[in-house]
Parts: sequence; structure tokens; C-alpha cells
Amino acid sequence: MEFELEVTIDRPVAEVFAYVTDISNVPEWQESAVSAEWLDEGRRFGERRHFMGRNAEIELEVTVLEPDRRFDFRAVKAPVKFDIRHTFEAVDGGTRVHVHGEAKLSGALRLAAGMARRQAEHQFRGDFERLKELLERRDEESPSDRPPRLADE
Repeated sequence: MEFELEVTIDRPVAEVFAYVTDISNVPEWQESAVSAEWLDEGRRFGERRHFMGRNAEIELEVTVLEPDRRFDFRAVKAPVKFDIRHTFEAVDGGTRVHVHGEAKLSGALRLAAGMARRQAEHQFRGDFERLKELLERRDEESPSDRPPRLADE
């Protein structure tokens, strides 16, 4: 099962790349993510997700990390094995993010591949639209819209 999507975000590549690769941000923009943290900074990270009515603990391995260009990873411990490739490209002062996903379905999921593909693609599209809105809204917030910060933050 494969899918691809693209989104253009009106923010510089360095900012988009930094936000996407800061794993602690994942629950802010990915609907199914409950938590995410580095297990080995830049190499492996773990996620807890709730997707299609189920909870899952996933361990992922970074396969490509090229600053401001590529961020790829694969599931090494997960109910479904998958690979995700992100490319980041500067376009007219913004960033085009291209995402390619590929999953290896087995068992009952293989029989329901069409439904699983549509559900996953719908989820990813929503997540990347949320990412776009979140990053582009940063400039629109006035200082009074932001939560207060402690002096030592």
C-alpha cells in the first residue's frame, strides 16, 4: 500500500524542517499521536498512537536525516511495518513538503487494504493541513494571544 501527498507551507524551509523533525511536536499536529519522544536522538524515536479504534506503541528508525532537505524513517516495532519519506523544498519564500508512505499489510489488514489506504491517506492529509495551519498561524498571533512565559524559559 502506497500514498503520496504534497503541501506548501508559507514558512521558510529551515523552520518547517526543524518543527517536523522535533519529535516532541508530533502530538500537536498529528491527530492519532498521543505522545512521541526520542529514544536515541536523531536515530530512533517512539510514539504512542490511537488509530482506527486501537492503541499502538511504535518504534521508528530514522533512515535519512539531511538538514532542510530529507527526513525519512521506518517502523521497526509496530503492528504494521511502514516507511515514510519527507522531502522539503524552498518555493517562493515557503516550503513544499512532499510525503511518500508505503506500508506492508498482512493478515486481515491485507484483505481490507483499500479501506486502510483511504483511512491512512485521509489521516495524513488532515495532519499535514494541520501542520500548515499551525506553522502559518504563528505570524498571525499577537503577543497577547500567546501563553505567558516564565522568565527562565
